[in-house]
Amino acid sequence: MKFIQEKPKAGVICNYGMIDHFRSSYISLDFILPLSAENATGMSLLAGVLSRGSENFPSMDVISRYLAENYGASFSINAGKAGEMEILTFATRFLDNECAIDGEDIRAAILTLLQEIIFRPLVDKDGFFEEYVAQEKQNLADKITGLFNDKRLYALEQCKALMCADEPFGVCELGDLETLKTFNRQTLYRFFQNMVNNAQIVITYVGKEEGDFLNSLADGFAERASSVPEAILRDAPPKVQEIIDPMKLNQSKLNLGFRLGPEAQKNGAACRLFNVLYGGSANSKLFMNVRERLSLCYYCSSAMDRFKNVMFVASGVESEKYEQARAEIEAQLKAVAIGDFTDDEFQSAKSYLIDSVRGMLDSESALAASIISSTLRGEMKTIEQEIKEIEAVSREDLIAVAKEIQLDTVYFLKGVQNGE
Repeated sequence: MKFIQEKPKAGVICNYGMIDHFRSSYISLDFILPLSAENATGMSLLAGVLSRGSENFPSMDVISRYLAENYGASFSINAGKAGEMEILTFATRFLDNECAIDGEDIRAAILTLLQEIIFRPLVDKDGFFEEYVAQEKQNLADKITGLFNDKRLYALEQCKALMCADEPFGVCELGDLETLKTFNRQTLYRFFQNMVNNAQIVITYVGKEEGDFLNSLADGFAERASSVPEAILRDAPPKVQEIIDPMKLNQSKLNLGFRLGPEAQKNGAACRLFNVLYGGSANSKLFMNVRERLSLCYYCSSAMDRFKNVMFVASGVESEKYEQARAEIEAQLKAVAIGDFTDDEFQSAKSYLIDSVRGMLDSESALAASIISSTLRGEMKTIEQEIKEIEAVSREDLIAVAKEIQLDTVYFLKGVQNGE
């Protein structure tokens, strides 16, 4: 894989990941703003409104037909967060030109669609179409309220919000209902214009073709002074924050939020390897001990946000096993921190992570996500370089990451029955 990064103008980055074994290509365009309730809500709302069409593609049906005519290309708009960034992503996958039957320029057709949606959206005088905004506001409101129905996700979001209550990271990536009320067709259009003019922009291509064709997208943006927002990094408080939230449900949810240390920032490969060994795989300490050996949880796993330098453990437990499950989750972290894991466990975790990274070579979108992630961290790494870094991680490197991890917040969504 060959990786080239260009910066055609201030605040705009173009990435090219050239790889030969695909017959299709992938392009994404990311708008990046600091995470806030306004930006999360506005970008989530824009994902729906902008999908409705543009001046020359005035409906979703027209867009669908256009994609079908271009050999079944796909197109999507999604909002999400990474660390303390809110990101609005326009993504498309399309067949390579060399596979076209009649010599069509599929890539040019797809670039035209992207330019249309971004630079010529459907506008009614001084705002978006009122009907579309109203419908997408309702859709987004349903998604936000729907988080409550998925108790596993709800408990994790609550843990994040409580742990980072006074930090941008505590904001839900979908936004919130109160902020949603402030948007109408005019305010959303002004928000959109501000985003296009001021957000950090990363445009990424994955495929076999070489050239500077992403400049056709980059040319549409003015220079901007923005850069990738930096996350707020903190130590855990002296006393762990514990929240017990009773609710009528059958299975309780136990979530633990941890702050990572400087070693995790300095050695990303060791940080990722720690997560696999501790709770990020089916052979991890949490899965094999807390879930399988002791049967304390229905599920138990860890996940990191490396931009924010935090880790969360999510588990489903019986209410009466709360104390025991929490103690064992913490005990497994301490075990890793003192090196209480075998060479076989270490090598198994390393093989798992390397296979996971190598597996990205089978997906254009996964490769693009890896390239974007590296870009946002100020790195330029190929998959091959990432694998070499993982291979070089020692037991001592992994232990150094584990030793600095501090428990910050415990959120227990306690299941209760009638009469309790």
